Amino acid sequence: MSLERWIVDRPESSIPSNGSLREVLLVLWHGAGGDIGERSLTAVARGFAAAGAIAVRARFPYRLAGRKAPDRMPVLVGSARETIAEARRLRDAADRQLILGGRSMGGRAASVLVAEGLSADGLLFLSYPLHPAGKPEKLRDEHLYAISCPMLFVTGDRDTLCDLALLRPVLKRLGGRASLSLFPGADHGFRRVRGEDVAAAALAWATQIVKKSQRKSH
Repeated sequence: MSLERWIVDRPESSIPSNGSLREVLLVLWHGAGGDIGERSLTAVARGFAAAGAIAVRARFPYRLAGRKAPDRMPVLVGSARETIAEARRLRDAADRQLILGGRSMGGRAASVLVAEGLSADGLLFLSYPLHPAGKPEKLRDEHLYAISCPMLFVTGDRDTLCDLALLRPVLKRLGGRASLSLFPGADHGFRRVRGEDVAAAALAWATQIVKKSQRKSH
């Protein structure tokens, strides 16, 4: 059975026209070993849609091809760029504010794309892979400093791919652009975290982005 490139969650017709995220297009990608049905991705996408956003959960080419090994980062980034262009062509999506992100590698790929110059209004990282497991010296942070939009790092203090002692200096260097939502006891897979709680943290952050944008436009 072939896989779809994405799943799109849209607002219900009963959503009020003043829903807090009615101006947002959210595009999320899965992690290296996961897929778009992962519970935190699903909870976030559905939570955004319930608040008025159009939420897209997209697959990378290797997942579409049925392979387990991820593509290299340039392929992931190129695919993400194409996905965003197509998502913009969805009904009512063209002029919305763009928030990108995803689980682990998916969020990292989105951040590389923005660091390369793609315009986004926010980046949402669910378990950002700051370094490979067991290799804290190989930080994946340098491109983050070229990003000017708000970033939310949702992470656990037992994440073996994101040592909190290494993440905090990165957040400090990023300054006001970066926010942290920390789940004590959670590992890289968020196994001890409810998807709804992850979604609530992401929604609160995204709502502030929209409010700041609205104040600037008035």
